[in-house]
Amino acid sequence: MKKKLNAFEKNGFVSFTDLLNQKECRKLFNTLKKDRPWGKKLFISKDDKPQMSKSNPGKGVQNLVDKVNLEFIDENPRIKAILSEILGDEYEIMLAKFVVAVPKSWLPNYLKKLIEGNYVSNLNSYVKKEYRDVTYFKGSDFHMDSIDWNNKSNKFITMYIYLNKVDKYMSPLHILKKSHTLGCLPYPHNIRNSKDKEFLEVSSDNKTFKKFKKEMLVGEAGQVYMWTSNTLHGSALAKREKENFRISLRYLIKKRNKKKTLIDKMLSQNKVNNTRVDKSKSNKSRVEGKNRRIYTNV
Repeated sequence: MKKKLNAFEKNGFVSFTDLLNQKECRKLFNTLKKDRPWGKKLFISKDDKPQMSKSNPGKGVQNLVDKVNLEFIDENPRIKAILSEILGDEYEIMLAKFVVAVPKSWLPNYLKKLIEGNYVSNLNSYVKKEYRDVTYFKGSDFHMDSIDWNNKSNKFITMYIYLNKVDKYMSPLHILKKSHTLGCLPYPHNIRNSKDKEFLEVSSDNKTFKKFKKEMLVGEAGQVYMWTSNTLHGSALAKREKENFRISLRYLIKKRNKKKTLIDKMLSQNKVNNTRVDKSKSNKSRVEGKNRRIYTNV
C-alpha cells in the first residue's frame, strides 16, 4: 500500500487492479443493464420541456445507488485503509452515483441537432424523470472535481470504479498526472496540445504553460481509480457502438477531522472559490470548443 500512496502523492492520481472482486462488479453491471431500456427511450421527446436544474441524482435523492447493495465496496477493508491514510479515519462519502457513457446511437435526432456544435456533456436535463437516478454523460471536458464545490473545502478525493471492461472506444477517462500541483483553477481551463503527444500543456493565466503527462484509463471490471479534487481529467466521446456500454461508479469522499493527513500535504488550500467562470455572459466565449478537440482525439 505504501508504494501506491507514494504514487498518489506524487501524481495526484493512482490506480488499483486488485482491490475489488471482478465477478461482483460484473454482476452489478449486469443487474443495472437489465434495469431499464438503455437507448433512445431514456430521453424526453422534442415537445417536452427539459429540466435544466436539479436533474441529477443527489445524496439520498433519486439515486440508484440507494437501491443496490454496495457493501462489497463500502466495507472493503483495503479500500477503507487506503481512504483512512489519505483522508483520516473519519472520512465521509459526500456523494456516490452511477455514471453512464452515452453512445451517439442513443440520442434522439432532435437532441443530436440541438447539441451539434454546442458543448453539452451532462444529458440529464433531457432524460425522462423516472430515469434520472444516474448521470448520463456524452464525454466531458477536462475539469477539476472542485468545480461544483465553490466556497467549500477541497480536501476530498474522487474514487472511480469501472463495473465492466472499458477500452479506448468506450469513452474512457483521461487524467493529467501531477496537474493537482496547479492548485484549484477556475473552469474552463487553458489547455493546449504539446509537441510531445504524450502530454498536454496547461496554464493558470493563459501565458505560461506547463506540461502534464496524459493517461488514458482503460481496464477490466473492478478497476479502481483515485484522484484529488484538483486533478484535471475528462472523458472522450464513445467512438463505437458496443453492446457493453460503460457504467461506472463515482464516489466523492471528504476529510472530516482536523488531524493532518496525506491530502493536507498535497492540497494547500482549505477552501476554494471562483471554481468556474463559464456561467458568466462575459466569459461565455471561453467555453470549450478548442479544449474539447484536444482530448476527444487522444
